[in-house]
Amino acid sequence: MALAAERVQRATDLEIPHINRRWAGLRSFVADRSPVIGPDPDLPGFFWLAGQGGFGIMTAPGASRAAAELIVKGSLPDEIRATGLTAAQLSPGRTALGPREV
Repeated sequence: MALAAERVQRATDLEIPHINRRWAGLRSFVADRSPVIGPDPDLPGFFWLAGQGGFGIMTAPGASRAAAELIVKGSLPDEIRATGLTAAQLSPGRTALGPREV
């Protein structure tokens, strides 16, 4: 945080006298440690894009591409399927997620 504040001050006219709070975001995980990307099987209209577990910035390009194609076309992009990954492996309905609480 201090480094970011210093760089902002150097690059702009903003003065950042003191950082009161900081938050790095949530690190969500599921039992199988794989991302959850797909429509919720129990909540029509709800789409999951979670479970990156601290790798969100690194996985964002592929995860967002997967999510967009799943939403628009109902399938993963060809280049992602070519790796052997399936929509079922990412689905929030997969059994590897563990027990669900509603």
